[in-house]
Amino acid sequence: MNVLVTGGYGFIGSAVARRFFEEGAKIYIIDNLSTGHLRNIDFEHKSYLLNVEDEVCEHFFKEVAFDVVIHCAAQTSVQNSMHEPVKDILTNIVGLSQMLFLSSKYKVKHFVFASSAAVYGDSHYPPLDENDISEPVSMYGLNKSIGETYCEKWQRDYHLPTLIYRFANVFGPSQSMQGEAAVIPSMLKSIIEGKPFTIYGDGEQSRDFIYVDDIADAIYAGVEVGLKGTYNVSTNEAWSIHQVILLLQHLNHPLEIQYAPSREGDIEHSFLNNEKLAKAIGWKPKISFAEGIERTLQALQSEKIVEVNVIE
Repeated sequence: MNVLVTGGYGFIGSAVARRFFEEGAKIYIIDNLSTGHLRNIDFEHKSYLLNVEDEVCEHFFKEVAFDVVIHCAAQTSVQNSMHEPVKDILTNIVGLSQMLFLSSKYKVKHFVFASSAAVYGDSHYPPLDENDISEPVSMYGLNKSIGETYCEKWQRDYHLPTLIYRFANVFGPSQSMQGEAAVIPSMLKSIIEGKPFTIYGDGEQSRDFIYVDDIADAIYAGVEVGLKGTYNVSTNEAWSIHQVILLLQHLNHPLEIQYAPSREGDIEHSFLNNEKLAKAIGWKPKISFAEGIERTLQALQSEKIVEVNVIE
């Protein structure tokens, strides 16, 4: 099986690529390295270092008969999407359209779109299911919602089998500090460096945090059975920022905090119902929040040791 992962050197993309590689797939990656890193992939693959919106991408579809395209490439910062909306559109809309067009033209068997809980907006009645109204409050969420419409269009009119996964707040090793769900790595970085962590708002805002390997498992499982449609990928649990800090204290990782005003585009409460996906393919998350925290912290500490050794 030939699998193309866009954004494959990124946080989520690299985990997905690894999951498929472990199952015997041949891995191909398109990434412009704006947030991804070559070090995230340490197994055999073929690399194309460019933007997903570039026309030259068609050459790769001509060269290789891709069975599956997993579109993880994205601009993921809510704040950047508000301040630089054109750049967000280029990656999150134009880039997606390019991948959909090429996947349809060259008869890709399955297209997976990495969407986000941000499409729902700031609902006061979570947990949210797939039938809830999409009312995004940021350009990032708006463009993810538009991206879903593009996927539905290509499936309906161009017969491209598409699977849309709305991710809750994904966390884990190798995560950028700039992404839409970067609160966990930012907290852990503050612990390692002994610096205060800034809470934007009152700290009661809540999120559904899911470990990145569970995301990769969900994508693989969906592709394996040819799943189509729109599904939440989540834990069905909500953690407020204050609750996360209490958990860190319980795990012997105390964190000093400071407060700042809320930021434009931030959602107050977000957690998702995953029952539709569970019923469809029997998937459920395997990594608890506490275990994921410990795994991520250990990875960050290892990176810190490597950095110190290099400086010395």
